Amino acid sequence: MTVAAPPARGLGPAFTRLWGAAGGSNLSDGVAATAAPLLAAALTRDPVVISLVGVAQFLPWLLFGVLSGSVVDRFDRRRVAAVACGVRAVVAAVVCLLVAADAMVIAVLIAAVFVFGVFETMADGALQAMVPSVAGRDRLVRANSRFQATEVVAQNFVAAPLAGVLFAVAAALPFIVHSAGYVLAAVLVLTLPLSAARPPRADGEPKEPLTRRSLAEGIRFLAGHPVLRRLWAVNVVLAVFNALAQAVFVLYVLDQLGLPDAVYGVFAMAAALGALLGALIVPRPVRRFGRGPVMVASVLVTGASYALCGFVPHAVAASVAMVTVGASVSAWNVVSVTIRQELVPSRLLGRVHGAWRTLGWGLMPVGTFAGGLLGAVDLRLPFIVGGIGIAAAGLGVSRPLSVLSKKD
Repeated sequence: MTVAAPPARGLGPAFTRLWGAAGGSNLSDGVAATAAPLLAAALTRDPVVISLVGVAQFLPWLLFGVLSGSVVDRFDRRRVAAVACGVRAVVAAVVCLLVAADAMVIAVLIAAVFVFGVFETMADGALQAMVPSVAGRDRLVRANSRFQATEVVAQNFVAAPLAGVLFAVAAALPFIVHSAGYVLAAVLVLTLPLSAARPPRADGEPKEPLTRRSLAEGIRFLAGHPVLRRLWAVNVVLAVFNALAQAVFVLYVLDQLGLPDAVYGVFAMAAALGALLGALIVPRPVRRFGRGPVMVASVLVTGASYALCGFVPHAVAASVAMVTVGASVSAWNVVSVTIRQELVPSRLLGRVHGAWRTLGWGLMPVGTFAGGLLGAVDLRLPFIVGGIGIAAAGLGVSRPLSVLSKKD
């Protein structure tokens, strides 16, 4: 007779290393999210051209999301994440050298951001797919809450103000940190145990071939699942309107609100503060009200907050609005990814994640470009149109999300 060991209180040292790898990668992503728009604004003041930087960031999800998901499910997930982080570290170093030599042009910056996005599809998918095997499926809300909180802290509380200040000192400096964060992530992810490397297979079961059918299996699973199909459709709409609202955020801060370059990253901390709070406290309202009501409320709050930024273009009002945007989007992300990880078999996690973002993040360039066109007319319009669009979606999602009544 065997006696089951009591469950560990923590998530374990392997999760700590995975968590650290995600933190390093998110630090670099946050530096790029702040430094790239600032660099673009230094090269041109054309809102449409600047919006192309955002298009380049998310277009890879449309082009490579499904393929990257298949790679994540077929190969060692540790090595996939390490290679993806390594390539981005090299490209970030090249950008640093070009900026330091005063040889950077906007076309090269857009191309570099596109490369970052291509390998982000693999790194992000691999890191997310390893969470259930490293943390355990019974601790997913807790693990994803930590992941979301760390993403917010690394990208916004650390990377955004750091990148803004470093850019004000010398435009090349943020990209040194950008490259170093990816190197740290690559090293940490290679220390993870073999159990995190690939989805479990029965003894003697061959590795699934990379065929056209296997590439599309994530899409078929999402389209055929009654809960995930509805959640997927809602997420696509929200992603497009979020991208539209934030398309020319850098010009909104610099020109509409009249803030200096060095304050741009600090201003983004308002959204980061809300996102951190949302990630940390979301388990409580989920336990009390259930997942569906929390997700519907987060959509409505996001839409109203974006609209406030447009209708009240004042630094204080916009900061308050961005706090609530950060909290509501963060809550949505934690609950959404937890649902996917619970309902999707381990062998399909990479492909479903890739398919999910193929339309969700892949269509964000459409929203970003539309936001750039609106911003060329008036820098407040993207916030107004995006906020109204998100709020309208929120009014229509209560019924599709009513099936998500589970309380944790």
